[in-house]
Amino acid sequence: MEVEGGLPLYKMAEFSLEELLGMAIKSEIGAQKFYESLAKHVDSKPLKEKIEWLAGEEKRHEILLRKLYSEMFPGKEIVFPKEHIGPELQPVAEELKGIQNIIDLIRLAMRAEEIASEFYSKLEEMVEDDKKKKLMRYLSDMEKGHYYTLRAEYELLLDWEMYSQMMHIGP
Repeated sequence: MEVEGGLPLYKMAEFSLEELLGMAIKSEIGAQKFYESLAKHVDSKPLKEKIEWLAGEEKRHEILLRKLYSEMFPGKEIVFPKEHIGPELQPVAEELKGIQNIIDLIRLAMRAEEIASEFYSKLEEMVEDDKKKKLMRYLSDMEKGHYYTLRAEYELLLDWEMYSQMMHIGP
């Protein structure tokens, strides 16, 4: 299974800001690994490049969140709660076969990006100073941008027979 359901967004109120930041960092790491592994299964150069770009974006988000965590909780080691809000992306299984699996995985990634955007938007309401609020707004907007990048590829895969024929899924 590539995505675990996770808790609904309204459950965020049950966790501390420290726990939520741990969840966010863990989520960015999982998304990065998901995109890196998905890229290995895609032979279409344009799609592969977009997926690799997304992996790099998630890594940058992880770095930003780690820095914020260390500023807010100096000297504390990051604790990654077992719980997570919304879907948590996992690396793609090695036995991936066929275009339909890519379409399904992109659909799941779109949902995860959409929830991540909402998650950061809610975190923006929880942090106190303007710098932290701006960072959360930035992350929310970036995740929304990832959603639209994936949505464009998803629609191409669904609608353009020529595009899907160009795509070969590797072993």
